[in-house]
Amino acid sequence: MIALALLAAAATSCSPAGDWDGSLTVPAGIQLPLILHLKDTGSTIDSPDQGARGISIDVTATGNSLLVVIPSTKAQFTGAISTDCSTLTGPFRQSGMEMKASFKRRPAGAAAPAISRPQTPQPPFPYDASDVSIIDGALTLAGTLTMPKGTGPFPAVVMIAGSGPQNRDETVDGHRIFLVIADRLTRQGVAVLRYDKRGVGKSSGSYANATQRDFTADATAALRWLRQQPFVDAARVGLLGHSEGAEIAPAVAGADRKVAFTVLLSAPAETGIETIASQANAIALANGVSAATATVNDALERRLLAAVAAAPDSIAAENAATDILIKAGMPTDRAVVKAEGLASPWYRAFLNDDPLPALKTLTVPTLVIAGSKDLQVLPGRNLPLIRRALAGNKNAKIVELPGLNHLLQPATTGSPSEYGTITTTVAPKALDLMIDWIRSVVKI
Repeated sequence: MIALALLAAAATSCSPAGDWDGSLTVPAGIQLPLILHLKDTGSTIDSPDQGARGISIDVTATGNSLLVVIPSTKAQFTGAISTDCSTLTGPFRQSGMEMKASFKRRPAGAAAPAISRPQTPQPPFPYDASDVSIIDGALTLAGTLTMPKGTGPFPAVVMIAGSGPQNRDETVDGHRIFLVIADRLTRQGVAVLRYDKRGVGKSSGSYANATQRDFTADATAALRWLRQQPFVDAARVGLLGHSEGAEIAPAVAGADRKVAFTVLLSAPAETGIETIASQANAIALANGVSAATATVNDALERRLLAAVAAAPDSIAAENAATDILIKAGMPTDRAVVKAEGLASPWYRAFLNDDPLPALKTLTVPTLVIAGSKDLQVLPGRNLPLIRRALAGNKNAKIVELPGLNHLLQPATTGSPSEYGTITTTVAPKALDLMIDWIRSVVKI
């Protein structure tokens, strides 16, 4: 809870009580919308893209600084209040990671800023949609199954989201990417299962302690569950993965020869180290960093990632990263926080991961779609590797769509900072390509 009497006594000319609209800059520069609701009692924070609203927070004011603690996630935000009390900016720390967050005060009585997402489907829908639970041992994955009208049996798809704490819609900057794709597929006669990642939304388990191996097991459980549904044709069930999900899908299909097809969107083929380093360099250049500075930063990034990947355990990884960052000039407190994030279970596992072996096992019909302006998984580096890996697969189709970014939106630079400014969620040409291809494979 928050005591506004204490806040009013802070060295600012106004009380911070009210609603604050802002965003958190997560890795790769993507903006995650956040809304603070500060009041006498029961102050809360919303994370609309993650479907989380009304999360209780504790707030403490000291001078012109506001400390917001989220007990349920052990996250905290330290914001500096501007002299006119109109903005709130500062570091947001969670799970060993430090990110930038900024908020603007919403005028009293005003509604939340509207964002235009014209592709987001609106009811009534010409198909059935139901909330489902996928039980796998002690874990329960919560999801949504959309089913065409009729008796079936229908072909079906399991959707596998990219990296980060993604919900079933793979929401990014208000774009509900998987909802848009699932809606189009189901209207065309394909059943679709999408689910919240473990520890996200309504799914149980821990996201913070999970690695790609866990997410692969979850996708396998979702596939097994979908095949068992009475109106689904078990022989025509495939996988659709985006980004890291497009790395998980081949691993699942390689272990299960009954998978009917795979669709890989913005798929990585390089090692984790190469993916992260090349992504950071490309985004920096797109955001105006000079080539000379980018080269220096790239060398530091690669040295840092290599040290973390080579460390025998998380403690050694954290110590090695801290040492490199401090020697590079980062303040000790920031270096410690950043190093903790780099030493997390997922990060260390991802750095050492190599997608190519799983890609080479793909013998089922496979569609690969990449955007020419993808700065997170660079097509110029990854598509040649994918083409070689799938050279023996006569049913593989690889398409690079010009002008599209990592989310398959029409883009100007491809920088993640643009994602939220683009009204299109998924470019129609990308949607048409995946829909037409899946329909041809499952013969509907």
